[in-house]
Amino acid sequence: MKVLFIAQPFPYPPNTGSRNLVFHWLEAASRAHDVHLLWLGDPAEGKDRIPELPGVKIDAIRAVPAMELSARIRRLATAIVLGIPPTSLVGMNEQARSEILRHVRTGHYDVVVLTENVVAGYAPLISDHTPVVLLKHSVQAVDARDARRRSGTWHPRWMLEEWLVRRFEASTCHATTVTCTVNAEDRAELARRYRLARPAEITPIGVDLSHFPSREKDPGGQLIGFFGNITWGANVDAANWFVDQILPKVWEKMPLVQFRIIGPGSDRIALRKPDARITCIGPSNIPDAMKDATIGIVPVISGTGVRLKLLEMLSLGVPVVSTSLGALGTGCVHEDQALIADDADSFANAVVALLQDASLRKKLTQAGQKLIQKHSWESFYPQILGAFEKAVSTYRKENVDIGAARTLEAS
Repeated sequence: MKVLFIAQPFPYPPNTGSRNLVFHWLEAASRAHDVHLLWLGDPAEGKDRIPELPGVKIDAIRAVPAMELSARIRRLATAIVLGIPPTSLVGMNEQARSEILRHVRTGHYDVVVLTENVVAGYAPLISDHTPVVLLKHSVQAVDARDARRRSGTWHPRWMLEEWLVRRFEASTCHATTVTCTVNAEDRAELARRYRLARPAEITPIGVDLSHFPSREKDPGGQLIGFFGNITWGANVDAANWFVDQILPKVWEKMPLVQFRIIGPGSDRIALRKPDARITCIGPSNIPDAMKDATIGIVPVISGTGVRLKLLEMLSLGVPVVSTSLGALGTGCVHEDQALIADDADSFANAVVALLQDASLRKKLTQAGQKLIQKHSWESFYPQILGAFEKAVSTYRKENVDIGAARTLEAS
């Protein structure tokens, strides 16, 4: 099978949730098929090869947004007319559309994979030429709703943004041959919102266990670790909720507890309650940065998808306190593999209990190590490849049915 991936930005190194997801889809596909990656962005920020994926052919298409005020206004106006969010329009300039359509029409691809929401706008343009698989890391409309609540519930800008995103997500999901979500909850949310003719396929998110080896021992101490891309709104919400609502309650009982925030953007986050016991260390090697963390937290209160950070903490052997939303799609059960709490008081009590009880930490760590074996990326590769096969067979069947209907009408 010949597979074309379209991505924005370059999906390497796999140091964010989205890049990690796309990287492993590329790996799964390249083990069985002939894979070509077209990525949109500044060619200087990518590579012509990925060392771990030598069989993937890579080409860049320049798509750099003009940031002048006049250009941004034009982009917003175009977005409103076309129903495509401005972030997606950046990768759909005239040159990019022309090059991608040329590749699709002449490349003889069996299937095209659109990696994530930002390139989903190509689905209606190419679905008449080839089967299309849309990989969705999250439900975009829910993310837009959360952004509106975060930035201004009744602000016209964010209301417009959410309307655009809903319209865009509906059209792109309907245009694709197969839409893939990372858990059953997201599949149900898409079906509820858009009444899709074909239910989404579930292709779970995994962990590269070799990159997140279990640490040798419990370090003890009173250090809480949290990591992720802190430029992402859901992670900002999580960090701020923990600092504002939970950490003061923890400090009432354990005043020496420290909190470490790790990841891109963490060194620039404007914490509402700065404190010397809170450190932000920016992009780091996660296993090294979490080696001395007594526990990890996943205080997620917004967004959709699967929280890769929780799975990575389990792989590292770090005991975790999470919200139900943070544990969604991981298979974690309260008091078996993690402690799960959804209000500030319960979350704080769980953090204190886990910090103070070494035997509880050991129990959760051992159970988490067993669970994580079911979440290795390689165990999900057959489902990824199955999505390609489903798209090809569905596309062929639908075209045969259309052809038969036209023949019947003509007769």
